[in-house]
Amino acid sequence: MALIVSCCLKGFFLIFILFLCVNGNKTRPIFMVTFPAVIESGSDAKLCASLLKPNKTLFMNIYLVHSNQSTLLLQEKAEQEFHRCFNFQAPLAEAESVQKIKVELQGESFNMTEERKVMFKSYHPLTFIQMDKPFYIAGQTVNFRVVTMDKSFRPLDQQYSAVVLEDSQDNRIGQWTNVSSTRWILQRSYDLNPEAREGTYKVKAFIGERMISHDFDVKKYVLPKFGVFVISPNPVSIDDEFMVIEVCGKYTYGKPVLGKSSVKVCRKTLDTHSPLCVKESTEISKTGCANHTETLI
Repeated sequence: MALIVSCCLKGFFLIFILFLCVNGNKTRPIFMVTFPAVIESGSDAKLCASLLKPNKTLFMNIYLVHSNQSTLLLQEKAEQEFHRCFNFQAPLAEAESVQKIKVELQGESFNMTEERKVMFKSYHPLTFIQMDKPFYIAGQTVNFRVVTMDKSFRPLDQQYSAVVLEDSQDNRIGQWTNVSSTRWILQRSYDLNPEAREGTYKVKAFIGERMISHDFDVKKYVLPKFGVFVISPNPVSIDDEFMVIEVCGKYTYGKPVLGKSSVKVCRKTLDTHSPLCVKESTEISKTGCANHTETLI
């Protein structure tokens, strides 16, 4: 928020201005004007003005100034304290436009002017492109959808001048022109060539001169690698009846491995050449780990 606060002195921070006005010269008027620092172009903008301790009849004028041209936003004649908020039509601006809010306070023996900058900015609707897979294999079908939302994230029915699909060499391999979303969503599919080259592909949606792009990869499928970790007690006492073993499996990208875990525990004996063994299998939990409780022989 931009804030204009003024009274008997200039150049101080807000807290000092208010302190000096209240405890210094109590007869001087105080005014405050608040407005957003960034305002959407062409929107209904709000501005609030307050006047405290008017000792005589005062006139408050608030202008929007741009390129030496002033537009009167508010003209208020006050003999008593007031606080008022009102809406005004923000000017249209295709690009960012920095203008000024100028406040004039005039009386028989009082005259003060303050200016602060304000930016008017054009906000385009938000457009998202979503794929049905993180990557594709040559020969698979690419499914994607395009959704456009307003600044309040409400979906819109949008006309797209073109939606194109480009391969890793920027060659256009798919195109749909002058298409509109159906019930707010535009869905399209494309069958990749079985010999499609690997690399980063792009889906581009055009709304007039504005372009929205989303990348996806085409590559060979490689079985994900995973590691197995066994946690068991190092020393085992001859008096122990049980031994707890934890087996965990994780893929290289951090996700847990699901399935079954099998543990076989063997102990050598003095009277036979064959070790005595026990074996147990159990399901791995969602965390990727399984606990085995082995009865010691």
